[in-house]
Amino acid sequence: MITKKWNWTNEIKEEELEELNNILENDGVVIFPTDTVYGIGCNCYSEKAIEKIFEIKKRAKNKPIGILTDSVDKIKTVAKVSNKEEELINKYMPGALTIILDKKEKTPDVLTSGLQTIGVRIPNDEIALKILENFQYPLATTSANESGEEAGIEVEDFMNYFDGKVDAIIDGGPTKIQVASTIIRVDNNELKVLREGTLKIKE
Repeated sequence: MITKKWNWTNEIKEEELEELNNILENDGVVIFPTDTVYGIGCNCYSEKAIEKIFEIKKRAKNKPIGILTDSVDKIKTVAKVSNKEEELINKYMPGALTIILDKKEKTPDVLTSGLQTIGVRIPNDEIALKILENFQYPLATTSANESGEEAGIEVEDFMNYFDGKVDAIIDGGPTKIQVASTIIRVDNNELKVLREGTLKIKE
């Protein structure tokens, strides 16, 4: 496979954005920057593409993959959202917060490793949001690194490993935050912190 390499550090190129959309529609896998770390993603409804991500990353099948998208409405296509959860999404997203929600039946089990929950996030990054707005479905996304290695914060961190294994890599320069997102779950109206990242819980 020849990996397309696009530099969007200074501008997002519309013709490449459309080509990227086409890749995602056809079971492709792409790497792009977010506000936290670089992500490797695909159409969240393409089981074939999700399997590719597990294989490329050498990721254990019992480790679920979350989704990135650009709106509450798209989150609601893959997960059930309570009033409290929607309040948190509206207050802290786009941003470095992942919220664990109950998944909907049509959300592929391969994505959630058979669990009935899924992590969702709206990233606060211009390139990521443009990709997510332009694609009709949420993207199944996890950090761009071989499993067990550090998550990439610029393309040089992972280019050698992923070149020839993914369809496209978008260079947006170093990520802004460079720390993984905070992960929470609302359980019986109580907030549970599963991982504290750059967004501190006291906030």
